[in-house]
Amino acid sequence: MMKVFLSEVIHPAAVALLEKSAEVIRPVDQSRKALLEAFKDVEGLIARKIYIGAEEMDHAHRLKVIARHGVGLDSVDLEEATKRGILVTNTPGANRESVAELAVAFMLSLARRIPQARAAMRSLTKGDVGQLSALLNRYKLTGVDLEGKSLGIIGTGRIGSTVAKKCIAAFDMKVKGYDPYVSTEVMKSFGVEKVERLGDLLPAIDFLTVHCPLTDETKGMVGQKELHEMKKGAYVINTARGGIVNEKDLYQTLVSGQITGAALDVFEIEPPDPADPLLSHPNLLATPHYAGTTEESLYRVGMVMVEELINFLQGKPPKYPVNPEVLKK
Repeated sequence: MMKVFLSEVIHPAAVALLEKSAEVIRPVDQSRKALLEAFKDVEGLIARKIYIGAEEMDHAHRLKVIARHGVGLDSVDLEEATKRGILVTNTPGANRESVAELAVAFMLSLARRIPQARAAMRSLTKGDVGQLSALLNRYKLTGVDLEGKSLGIIGTGRIGSTVAKKCIAAFDMKVKGYDPYVSTEVMKSFGVEKVERLGDLLPAIDFLTVHCPLTDETKGMVGQKELHEMKKGAYVINTARGGIVNEKDLYQTLVSGQITGAALDVFEIEPPDPADPLLSHPNLLATPHYAGTTEESLYRVGMVMVEELINFLQGKPPKYPVNPEVLKK
């Protein structure tokens, strides 16, 4: 029976499907040594958040396939895997709905200052009804409507286009998109106006949401210059990957009031340093990289991932190869 490495939590249904066709190998403890020892005889490896690079592959002498739980590839050395003839698969679109819904939830929470309103209610002491009115001023709880606002999307693929459709349908938002890899015609098909330069997008929008992968091209693409090009008082949302938005620059623009509020589900270093002043800024909404963590999303991603891995190890063609050139060897 084929051996497959699994050390992270995936949906129970996906585990059950995997166990029907493979012997599941888990490390004996959470140490680095145990992790590398568990790679020894596996043919398949499931990777959710753990990094798989050259050293890890050196210990997995029989490895044929790395199945990514999700879409992002920053946790796998793709070049090294390809050089060694190891197939990498992912699960495009499986968590699209969940990530898009969190992005919209972030917009609503920022616009209506829901975290600040919660803090205000927790500060409530026994008193008359006038105290509620006083809280509105003390915590600056006057928000804005999303109706008719302008939204800018960096990355208009599966998730970005889904966010656009939801915001247009629910709030009649005017949406512009920046994505060099999506045509004007395709963006128009889901109601988005394409801009050719990021600088053409930023001054015109009330909300910016990021939905592109982390690459050399996108790393730090939203920094001091870009944040100051935005409309004063705008909002920034990132549910894609940490490092696309420069966190130090974001903090400075929150402090100055250039950016009114921001919501981050992802950070350049995860978990972030608890002492980072960005985390304690009252206008930052931070969550622990959980955009795809819903019951439905975990089921979809887990099942697609396991099916890809099993099919490949049984000699069937994968649907979502990231480095298909390996299949030609």
